[in-house]
Order: sequence, then structure tokens, then C-alpha cells
Amino acid sequence: MILAATRLSDPVIEIGLPVASLACWAVVYGITRLASRPAAVTPAPAAVGFPGQEPPAVVNLLTNRWRHTVDAAESTLLDLAARRYLQLRQADPDPRNTTVHLTGHAPDDLNPYERQVYDRVAERAVDGVVPLTALSFSDADRSAAWSKRLRRAVVADAQRLGLSRRRFSRPLVILQSVLGAVAAGGVAAGSWHYVNRSGGDRFGAVAAFLVTVMVLVGLARQDLGERDTPAGRAAAARWLGLRAWLVGHEAFGDLPPAAVAVWDRYLAYGSALGLTRTASPVISFGMADPRRLWSSYGGGWRQVNVSYPGGLPRYGRALGWVIFWALLAGLLGWTFVGVVGGSFLASVRPSSAGWTRLTDLGPVTLGVVLVGFGLLALAGYLLVRALVDLVAPTTVDGEVLWHQVWQRQASDDGPGRIINHHLVVDDGHSERLRAWVLPARIAAECRLGDVVTAQVRPWTRRVLAVTVQRAAPEPADARGR
Repeated sequence: MILAATRLSDPVIEIGLPVASLACWAVVYGITRLASRPAAVTPAPAAVGFPGQEPPAVVNLLTNRWRHTVDAAESTLLDLAARRYLQLRQADPDPRNTTVHLTGHAPDDLNPYERQVYDRVAERAVDGVVPLTALSFSDADRSAAWSKRLRRAVVADAQRLGLSRRRFSRPLVILQSVLGAVAAGGVAAGSWHYVNRSGGDRFGAVAAFLVTVMVLVGLARQDLGERDTPAGRAAAARWLGLRAWLVGHEAFGDLPPAAVAVWDRYLAYGSALGLTRTASPVISFGMADPRRLWSSYGGGWRQVNVSYPGGLPRYGRALGWVIFWALLAGLLGWTFVGVVGGSFLASVRPSSAGWTRLTDLGPVTLGVVLVGFGLLALAGYLLVRALVDLVAPTTVDGEVLWHQVWQRQASDDGPGRIINHHLVVDDGHSERLRAWVLPARIAAECRLGDVVTAQVRPWTRRVLAVTVQRAAPEPADARGR
């Protein structure tokens, strides 16, 4: 009986104790997550007039269950225009042709995220003007960092006003971390018992404790976003009342951005409340469309169409690889024609009867021979084009509009080593541009906004060298970090 009880206790300690410890922690963590979700808000009765002093970006946070959306930046831009720090002008019926103008009214009372949006406009403006759709970014990392910084600033403002708080407060994080350490102790106790019984390395039990602590404490410290406060729920209810009033105006959602001159801050708050179905899609602080880029190089704004090389193996290749494939194609073609098609060549020698017995060869032999001739033609074409590319490189002068990773080496351990970038250089004249392939080894020699001279091979679209003629100014948001 004693032996049976001992044997029974081994799996209970070694398996049951760790599982029970982790399960208890998971239950507490799950209950805490459920209890800290933002509460639903009942809208106040529909009413005209602004029900508070909260900025549109904060209103966007409160009325979206304490979740930050892209409307925060859009509504802030419209609010700056409503407050006459910026001016929006629409030249024709298409809202996408709206331009943003700096008014010369130097703002000195902007909060951090309003300043961030204003600085983005000022950075992009040429002679005080920038197309509204040109405010997006051509650098994915910078776009993500800009959006993250804006979100942090909006959340900080909402917390300062007492309208929002972290889902897991600091005391709650400490409690969850302590409970995680206790659960890790249960896992370590089970591992220690197994090690002592089996005579294994006791470092395994220590490692199990450390790994479990790091995982559970990391989960406890994870930022789960924001949640409501009593003041925040009251403010959200009031602003949802304004939303109900705006919904009653059927034409409000179709107003273009320039209508802010008439609707004043109502349009900004309508954007924050998700009602401006026409204005919001025109305003974007995210990533630009790589096939439709804005450029001010050469004077004045214009939008250019960009095509990207792809589909053919020659693009971006060094000429050595092209010549190698040409020789391989020529060798295969010669083999097919000279060896497999030997009987064909003999059968078509001219005679008094002319070219005869072609149909006696059979479809397979004839097909192989034709493929061989095709490969020989391809080899000749590749060699000629490679020779022209070798002896006649050219140069491209202009501003870098796009500089993004294109190809990576396949890897099971991560994204893989970068091989090539796409590079778009605007010469200031053409409305249609083709991207070049920039090898990774020289990719760091230029960046977005630089005015460069690039030596290129036109046929393979490969960049050989880049010389910066005028470096781009450092972005305002980069200086602020």
C-alpha cells in the first residue's frame, strides 16, 4: 500500500502540481482580463452643440471603446483647419484634389499630437502647399513609428484628463507578477522532484522556473490598451449624443474635407466619430501607394505613375548571371539541334526534289529540334542584350521617391537576408517612372528625399552606384525622438 501511494504521488507532484499552478494563474489572469474590458456606454440623447472640450483625437478614443483608430490623425488635421492653423482648398469636384495650405499663423498652443500632425504638413509643404493625399509615408518603419508616437500622445492626454486608464494598473501588474512567480515555483517543484527521482541534472528545474517566470511576468506586463473611467464614460456618452445628432443629417457623411470651412469643428468631430465617409478616405497618414507617388521635385506638386520590374529573371541580376544562363541555354539548344536533331538535318538537305521527308520525322523529334532552335535564339538575344548593358550603362538624376526592400533570401529562422531594394528616382519631368533594383550592399548610400545620381544598367534595371548630390533634411519627427 505504501509503495502504491508513493508511485501515485510521483505523477501528482511531477505533472499535477505544475499543471495546477499554471491553471490557477491562467484563471486569475483570464478573470482579470475580462473584468478590465472597457464598459459599454449608453449614448446620451441626440443634441446639437459640442458637449465638452475634449479634442477630436481623444473623442475618437472614448467613442471607440477606448481603442485608437486612424481617424484620430484625420480628425486632428480637420480640427487644425477648423481652427485656422491650416486651410483646405478643393480645386474641382474631386475631393482627392484637395490641397493643404499653411496659413502663416504660427501655432503656439498645440498639444503634442496636434503638433505632430501640423509638423507633418509643414514638412511636406512646398511653398506652403501640399496635396492632401501626399501626407502619407513612403517608409514603412517611419510610418509605424509616427503612428505609434501619435497613439501614445493621445492616450497620455486622455489619461491626463482622467478619461482613460491602463487596463492593468501598476498594482495589478505587480500582483500578477507575484502570482506568476508562485506558479513558476510549482513548475520548478515538479521538475525538482522528477530530477531527484531520476538522477538528472538539477539545472533543468532551475531553468524551468526562470523560463516560466519570464513568460508569465511578460504576459502580466503586456500592454492590453486602455479602459474606461467614470469621467470617461460620461464624456463618451455626451459625444455619442452628438454623433446621433450628426447621423440625422444624411448629407453630412458626404462632405469633402474642404467643407470644414463651413462646418467648422463639426466636421473634425464627425471624423473622430467615424461619420465622414467621403473626407476620411482622402486623408491618410499611413503608407503611400507605391504605384502612385507624389513628387515636388522640379517645382510644384505632381503625381507620378510607377511600374516595378518583376516576372523576368533578368531584373536586378548581375550580368555574370545573365551570361551564365545564356551559355546554358545555348548549350542545351546546341545539344537538341546537333544531337537529337541530327537525323532531321540529314533529311532536309536540298536535292533535286527540294526539301523532303519533313513529315517522316515524327512530332517528338521535330518538337525537340524546334525547342533547340528556340533556346539558341534566346541565348543569342541574352548575350547581345547583356553586351549592350555592359558597354552602355547610363545615369539617372533626380530625387528618391521610394526606397523599400524587394527581395530577401529564403530562411527558416526569420525574414532572411536582404538581397535587393526597389528604388524610384524622379527626374522632375516624366509622369511615368520605372523602378530600379538597388542591391543591398549599396542600399545604405541613399535614402528617401535625397537628390542623387545613379549609374544604372537599363536592360537589367540594376543600379551600379549611387552618389548623393543633396541629402534630404532630417524629418521633424526623427529630430523629436
